[in-house]
Amino acid sequence: MKAIFAFLIIFLTFLSPFCHAQDGPVYSQFTTEAFRNQFNPALIKWSILNNIKESLPDTNNQYDFQSAFWPMELILYKTPYVHERLAYAFTKADSCTSEFQRGLVEVSYTNWPDAFRPQVRRLMKYTDSPKVFAICAEYLWRGGKHPEEKANITALMKRKFDTMQDNPVLMMLKQRLEEETYPPLPSLTDIFSEQFAPGLTVIYSFQRQERDYPGLVIVRKPDGHFVRDSSGKIFAVSQLARSITNLPFYLTNGNTPQGIFRMSGFGISSSRFIGPTPNIQLSMPYEIPVDSFLISPAPGDTSWDIASYKNLLPASWRQYAPIFQSYYAGECGRTAIIAHGTTIDQDYYKGQIYFPQTPSQGCLCAHEVWSPATGQRLESDQQKLDDAVRQAGNGIGYAVVIDLGDKKSPVKVEEVLPYIMKAEEKL
Repeated sequence: MKAIFAFLIIFLTFLSPFCHAQDGPVYSQFTTEAFRNQFNPALIKWSILNNIKESLPDTNNQYDFQSAFWPMELILYKTPYVHERLAYAFTKADSCTSEFQRGLVEVSYTNWPDAFRPQVRRLMKYTDSPKVFAICAEYLWRGGKHPEEKANITALMKRKFDTMQDNPVLMMLKQRLEEETYPPLPSLTDIFSEQFAPGLTVIYSFQRQERDYPGLVIVRKPDGHFVRDSSGKIFAVSQLARSITNLPFYLTNGNTPQGIFRMSGFGISSSRFIGPTPNIQLSMPYEIPVDSFLISPAPGDTSWDIASYKNLLPASWRQYAPIFQSYYAGECGRTAIIAHGTTIDQDYYKGQIYFPQTPSQGCLCAHEVWSPATGQRLESDQQKLDDAVRQAGNGIGYAVVIDLGDKKSPVKVEEVLPYIMKAEEKL
């Protein structure tokens, strides 16, 4: 069955000469109607249906079965047959690897949020993996939508993992369960100030707590002024920080964490789902060494600790728990969160709040439009962001992700404009 799974990899690799950035028009053959008319049926047939028919818990079959999970999430694929096969997988989950178990709960969280509660509860009871336990707990608790689960999860976690209370994944789960209210946002003027990350370019991505609603991104120059367009208005483009899973920030493939990321220039992705538009390279604490993350590391500063991260922040932000999410996400093992464009077929998400934006696996994703006839890029918020960062000077500095409340609407630049003005007045 690995040969069948490899079919799509070969299928995509064949497109390499046709999917590239260049000085003139940018193209991705992956976005053409002709290609998608072949790709979508093949994705369903080979990557999903042929893989989930395998018997478990055979090790090779686990690999094939598990390889269907992400394609199901990508296109939000749900049928009675898929439900039947996932229910079967839960009956065999005890004999499967922890990574298979985690992936099984992830696809269930994404596509079947209430369909497998008894099965997930049983898996949570018997697993000895903190990551599997945490994703099971999040499936059942659902960010507080099922408050009756909280006491049982807390008691079971204490009983099962009493000697592992310093495990970062369990610490984040415990913190989420204990949170009663969202803390008030500190002064945006302080974090916009030139005294934050002095002499470096900073991009700020403002999001909603409910990540179905798109956010926006702005750019601060090294001198403290903000990038403006040709009319003198503050530059801002839309950006989605929602993962396709909508899992919390600390879990694999969860939503983009709030907090500080190191920005280290531009790259071109090999992923056909990200496409040829240059992306902005970002890193979290623990993903790179502390002396590569900090502006001015102290001599011998080679081990990560929360104080090193906290010292980057303005004083008014150092007690604001959400701004530490990127630190803890990195400690939990999350990696490869960048700011990129998209060639994903937006039609997968018709009817979703975030449509026509396309969610990712936890990155900051900017909207792009491609010609279905030729594959030429027609619109690109990512390219606009790239150009704004270059206008600021370079792509070296920091990115900061901040949630702006729980309004059920996209973030607007007017919400942050007064604080930008105040910060610039002090220059």
